[in-house]
Amino acid sequence: MSNQYSAACLCGIVRVDIDGVFESFYLCHCDHCRKGTGSAHAANLFSSKATLSWTSGRDKTVDFYAAKHEAH
Repeated sequence: MSNQYSAACLCGIVRVDIDGVFESFYLCHCDHCRKGTGSAHAANLFSSKATLSWTSGRDKTVDFYAAKHEAH
C-alpha cells in the first residue's frame, strides 16, 4: 500500500503532494470545525511524520497561525 497522496482544493488551483502515513482521522463537530467548513463536521487527518510538498498555488494560501502572530 502506497503512502503517497495528492490533494487539491475544489477549484484545483492549490495542489499538494503528501508522503507519509496518517496516524488518525477524526470527524469533528466542534464550533470551529463547523464554522470553518460550513457543514456539520470537518474531516481531519493527522500525521506527525508526513511531509507536504506544494505543487501549485502556495501563494494563494494563508497560514492563519503565522498571520495571527505577525499582527501583534
